[in-house]
Amino acid sequence: MLGKLIKYDLKSLNRFLPVMHFFILLSAIFIRFFITGRIKPQMSGGQTDFLLMLSFVLYFMMITALSTGTYLISGIRFYRNLFSDEGYLTKTLPVTNGAHLLSKTIAGSIWAIINILILYLCSYIVIWTPYIKEVATENKDDILTEFGFVGEYANLSLPGMLAVLILFSCLGAVSSIIMIYASVALGQLFSNHRVLGAVVSYFVISTVISVLMLAAMMLFGHEMRFIVTADTVVNDFNLIAYFIEVVNISMVFEIICTVILYIMTYCIMNKKINLI
Repeated sequence: MLGKLIKYDLKSLNRFLPVMHFFILLSAIFIRFFITGRIKPQMSGGQTDFLLMLSFVLYFMMITALSTGTYLISGIRFYRNLFSDEGYLTKTLPVTNGAHLLSKTIAGSIWAIINILILYLCSYIVIWTPYIKEVATENKDDILTEFGFVGEYANLSLPGMLAVLILFSCLGAVSSIIMIYASVALGQLFSNHRVLGAVVSYFVISTVISVLMLAAMMLFGHEMRFIVTADTVVNDFNLIAYFIEVVNISMVFEIICTVILYIMTYCIMNKKINLI
């Protein structure tokens, strides 16, 4: 039965998300061939700066719209299928609340991960132009040194670190889906204006998690050390070392928060909200 639920939930999400992601890919190709792809070594600094700024603005708007749309559609689907008029039909199915939650978590996570992978692909299309590739190849040693691939980190590869970053991003995508579902579930505890309650719950949860994350980073001594003020200059800062430390702490913290939110959502659905 779980397999059928997942198939049904994916089918519901597939009405909108493939079209959105296809459009974003086309937009990335457009930016590549008509903006970033036109940057040449012989161009003046003003022309280069204008094209870079234009491509950055367009790309930022593009990825923001895609990510927001993906999570918003998943959250709306979760709300409508379980807590709106459509929920009356859902209640008739011989399925537990846990199965409903797991199915929608899997379906939403699949599209959240696809969204992350598409964003990385779009970044590659937009940024990795022949000119950028040539510059990066010619200055490879200097770039690796600046990023901190020296000493004990000299054997680390940039593709390997990129793979870790993608994995971390995918984990964050799954965590975001569960946080949205938790917010929707909390919103149902409000007597009135439950949608507004869900929105407020989301901002409260995200703020609390951000504050706790910052506290955890400061506790382990890994706050934003790369910030340089007029009075202090950080000469021994290693970006890769900092990246590894932050990712390790963040992954553990994110997994703990995700598990807590998932359990909280299940408890609310199972005891506070009568779905069956």
